[in-house]
Amino acid sequence: MIVGVIYGEETELSSHYKRISQSYPVIIGKEFWYRLTGKEDFYLDLIDAIGDVALEVDGSHIVEQTISNLAIEIQAKYFD
Repeated sequence: MIVGVIYGEETELSSHYKRISQSYPVIIGKEFWYRLTGKEDFYLDLIDAIGDVALEVDGSHIVEQTISNLAIEIQAKYFD
């Protein structure tokens, strides 16, 4: 059994993954995707594709709605 981490580098692993790595191999980021697909550049291609999609999406309305909902919740909980 192995543990796969879909992004990041070994230096960025949380203490949870570091603890797991004492018992199981933990494969991270570029190496994980290489082992999964057999393509050395898959991770970089994936990051580029995610970046392209992120640039196309306007999530500002979701942020504004979340702020509004939190403000209402805080008002009701602490000031009413």
